[in-house]
Order: sequence, then C-alpha cells, then structure tokens
Amino acid sequence: MKLLTILISTLLFLPFQIANAQSGIAYYVEAENPAAFIQALAVLNEPPVTNIQTSVSIAVANGSGAATHFVTVQGESLADIDRLRQNQATSQEFANFNSAVRGNATSVFELVYTSLGVDNGKASVVTSPNAYHWHTHLLVSDVPAYLEALEEIMEANSGGNVYTHAYQTTGTGMGGGNLVVVNSANSLEELLSNNQGFDEFIEKTINIRTPIANGIYQTITTWD
Repeated sequence: MKLLTILISTLLFLPFQIANAQSGIAYYVEAENPAAFIQALAVLNEPPVTNIQTSVSIAVANGSGAATHFVTVQGESLADIDRLRQNQATSQEFANFNSAVRGNATSVFELVYTSLGVDNGKASVVTSPNAYHWHTHLLVSDVPAYLEALEEIMEANSGGNVYTHAYQTTGTGMGGGNLVVVNSANSLEELLSNNQGFDEFIEKTINIRTPIANGIYQTITTWD
C-alpha cells in the first residue's frame, strides 16, 4: 500500500506535491573565511524569518566538489520561498549580507528542491544539532521504478538509525540531476552502516539512474 501511494503521488499528484510539500533552495558555497561567512548568516537570520528554516553545514567529504559549506533555506511550501525572496529583494539586511560575504563566499552550485513525500519515516531518530547528511544527486530516467527500489532498500535498513528522504530537484542546469536522496544520522558510524541490500539496489537501478555528485556534510547551525 505504501508503494502504491508513492507511485500515485509521483505520477498523478506531482504538481500538488510541489505546491504543498517541504521545499527550499540549496546553496553549495566555497567560503574563504568560514567564520566570517557563518557570522554573516547569523546576522541575516537574527531574528529568524517566519515559516523559514535556514541551516548551514560544513563539507566533510565531497570528492572533487569545491564547496566548503552547504546552506539550505527551507519552507513548508514554495510559497514560503516566494515570500522570502520578495522580502529580500528590498531588504537592507539582505543587502548587508551580500556586502559582508562579497569576496569571501563563492557559489559553486544552487538548486530548488521539493519533497516527493518519500521517506523511511525515521526523522525523529536524528536528534543531534550537528547531524551528518549524505547527499546523493542523480539524473533518473524512470522515477517511479527508482522510488520502488528505494523503498525496498529503506525497508532492508529499517533497523538502523538513519533518516532517508527523497527530493525532486530543479534548476540544476543542462545535464543536472532531477532527484537527490539524503541520508541523515547522528554520527558517521550510523550514517555509513546503512548499507543492507545495496548490491541488489544497484542492480535494479543501474540502467535508470546516472550519478551526478555525492557528498557528506555536517550541520553547524540552524535558525528557525
């Protein structure tokens, strides 16, 4: 029944999901002076913006990626992001932030993401304010089939303390991905032990997905 719900939501109700699900903008940033960059974010988000959660993480391992930090600006819907961007267009605080990070923070990659409503239901196990997150960016040609295989591997790892969540991604440019799977855990040990059934999962999805990038990040600060 859960799988049927996933397929229906993906194939028939995707516009509804985009309009009403957890949504946001993700920024992968290369910061020359991390302390100054985080301080500028803290000033911008004090006090926090209503209905918006901003989080900054530091790169732990992201291959050849140049990003040193990962920033998410997230709302319950894209309407929340629209309101935030409209307010920032004329905000002196946002202008001050841009001035503060100019010459220090370089955008490596940006995207818009929206929850597909597909997860393993274990968000509550991630309690650490400095949790780890493994991002796997993919270009998927058959999203329903991929999500079916993802549900199977989530079930195989149901005993672990890892929260798995799938998001649709847009604005990734030519050749960019359309889906990201994020695994979150309180420790690296827990995060990297979530690998039961992985070989079978790869066999089922190898012809429908192209890996774009992957990286592990650790949350530093969250404002909400």
